[in-house]
Amino acid sequence: MDQLYPIIGSRLDRSAPAPVARLSDEVRRRFGGAVVGVLFYGSCLRQGDALDGIVDLYIIVSDYSRAYSRWRSRILAHVLPPTVGYLELEGEGATVRAKYAVISIADFRKGTSPRWFHSYLWGRFSQPCLLAYSRDPDAADAITGCLARAARTLVSKALPLLDTRTDAVSAWAQALDLSYGTELRPESKSRARELVEADRNFYEQLLQGLETELPGLARSPEGDFQIRVSAPRRIVARLGWGTRRVTGKLMSTLRWIKALGTFEGGLDYAAWKLERHSGVKVHITDRMRRRPWLHVWGELIRLYRRGVLR
Repeated sequence: MDQLYPIIGSRLDRSAPAPVARLSDEVRRRFGGAVVGVLFYGSCLRQGDALDGIVDLYIIVSDYSRAYSRWRSRILAHVLPPTVGYLELEGEGATVRAKYAVISIADFRKGTSPRWFHSYLWGRFSQPCLLAYSRDPDAADAITGCLARAARTLVSKALPLLDTRTDAVSAWAQALDLSYGTELRPESKSRARELVEADRNFYEQLLQGLETELPGLARSPEGDFQIRVSAPRRIVARLGWGTRRVTGKLMSTLRWIKALGTFEGGLDYAAWKLERHSGVKVHITDRMRRRPWLHVWGELIRLYRRGVLR
């Protein structure tokens, strides 16, 4: 994956916007010496310095026992990582908000590699990120390696289901769409292509870097890509992605339920995000606030039937 390192590293090694740097400093204060790195990703990253919405951060820690002092938090951290939290800071005339996810470096390595069946991490982190903080050069190198593995894993898993003749934008859009399909997400079907188009050069470079590594991926004389994969390999890939779609949606639901116990204001955040992406009003009742684990299911089913979650 040597060809991917400089491509990913050049995107990682940029200065974080001042509000993101402040948020990074705060999570380092909260989790102390356990913090290995802080990754900034998601929709706010694509906005540049004009942050509109809630910043997405991944807090990579050395281990959960150092990150959390309470035994309950340590146990929850090990169950369906990552563990989600919420943070907001006042200052400089504005309030900046972040949703952060905490994961150990061991789980991050495993979750961005082919050893992890589900695409939750290797699908998410094949996309551009910014390293807002790293403990030292070794930590930065380890995180860069995880992101390179994530990109390679997503493309290799998606390759058998790609069009036999394709370009980089279409290939990545198909791959990301497969990954999105394994989660309960509010994004439209065109979202994956929009994301790739917004960073076309980055994705083109990644696919070119993977050309020599992945059997079945080759450049045509015209400059696009040809996919040559055997029929049995395509069948195995369809079964694999079909299984991810079924089990991944269940795991997404369980992660949401887990977040209700770790994410202050989690119901309101989820409602805001769903409404922002879909335009459909989400109803949060008093009894859902009192006992979310028990009463949230009806609203989730309603949203799923309306196509808000797919």
